[in-house]
Amino acid sequence: MTICPEQSPESQDNPDARLPGYAGIADRRLMISSATLVDLGFTVVEADVLAAWGQVAGAMATVAAVVVAFWIALRDSRHRDAERRDSESAHARLLSAARAENPPALRISYTNFGAFPITSVRLTALYGRCGDIKTTTWHIDGTAAPYVLGAVAPGKTVTTPPITVTWPEEADPVAALYYPTIVFHDANGRWWERTAHEQPKRLLETPPLIARLPTAD
Repeated sequence: MTICPEQSPESQDNPDARLPGYAGIADRRLMISSATLVDLGFTVVEADVLAAWGQVAGAMATVAAVVVAFWIALRDSRHRDAERRDSESAHARLLSAARAENPPALRISYTNFGAFPITSVRLTALYGRCGDIKTTTWHIDGTAAPYVLGAVAPGKTVTTPPITVTWPEEADPVAALYYPTIVFHDANGRWWERTAHEQPKRLLETPPLIARLPTAD
C-alpha cells in the first residue's frame, strides 16, 4: 500500500501548491502586492498635491484677472472723468484776463472769447509778486470785499475799477506780476473759479450773494 503524504487544504484546492518552491513564490507575490500598494498609495498622495496646487494656481489666476479688470475699469473711468471735466471747462477757459492799466491805478480786464455769455463775474482776490516780494493788501474803493463785474457777453470785455495794491518799498509795482482770482457762472449753470490764466476750478457750492454792484464806466 502506498501511503500518500498528507496534503494541506490549500494543496487540495490549488494544484500549484503541490509544486516545489510554492511557498517562496507566494512570499514573492506578497512582496509584489505590498509594493504595488505602496506605489499606489504614493501616486494618490502625489495626485492630491498636484490637484491642490492646480486649485491654488486657478485661484491666483482668477484674482489676477479680477485685479486687471478692476485696473482697466478704473483707468477708463479716470479717462472718462478727465474728458468730462475738459468738456465742462471748455467754456470757462474762454474767459481771459489781461492787465488794462498799470499801477498805481491797476485795472484788470476780462474778455469772453466764447460763444455764450458768462454771468456773475466777480473779483474775489488779488495778489502780486515781484521776484520773491509779494503784495501785502489790495482794495477797490477802500475795501477788499469781492467786487461784481456783472455779465460778459460773447466777444465783449469788462474792466475793473482802479485797484489799489500795497507793496513793500523795495518792490517795483509796474514790473510785478499780478494774479487776480475771479468767480463766475457759465451758460450751463456751473460755477467756476479761476486765478490769472490757471485752469478753471469747478465750484460745487453756490458762492454767497454779493450786494456790491459794478460801477458804470
